[in-house]
Amino acid sequence: MKKHRKWVGVLLFFFAAGLYACVTVNIYFPAEKVESVAGEIVKDVRGDKESSIRDDKSSRWRQRLAVLFVSSAWAQDATAVSNPTIRALKDKLRENYRQMKPFYEKGMVREGNDGYVTAVNTDGLSLRDRRELNSLVDAENRDRRQLYAEVAKALNIDPGQINQVAEIFAKEWQKSVR
Repeated sequence: MKKHRKWVGVLLFFFAAGLYACVTVNIYFPAEKVESVAGEIVKDVRGDKESSIRDDKSSRWRQRLAVLFVSSAWAQDATAVSNPTIRALKDKLRENYRQMKPFYEKGMVREGNDGYVTAVNTDGLSLRDRRELNSLVDAENRDRRQLYAEVAKALNIDPGQINQVAEIFAKEWQKSVR
């Protein structure tokens, strides 16, 4: 009887371990995919305009070829992080960066580890310039928040993990400024 109880305990342990493993699989976070997407988006937003136009044209051709020659599942994966909302957000972020670049160069804007920007060291600015900088920072953070949510949605990432998406983007944003 004691041997029987021992085997039941062992079986219950393995059953519980198997159940735990299944739950772990369901909350998988595709960090490598997010890093790749973040790198592309940051390069597009912060890079030179000419190369991003060339990249857009070449990516369109690759998308068309993928649709023609490869399964539809692969083609969908290749375009999964590009939709009208993301493209519009990239345009806004590009314009925000153009306006904030002088503040970056003066060390008045800092890229945080959380994926958002902060105005720092604004002592030399007039009240009007300070308001302008704060408005730019607010707009940038609002657009980034929306971008992270859209990327998460495009990659089928749980909305509760958007902070992880933002932290991955933070590393890419930080690389793009001095």
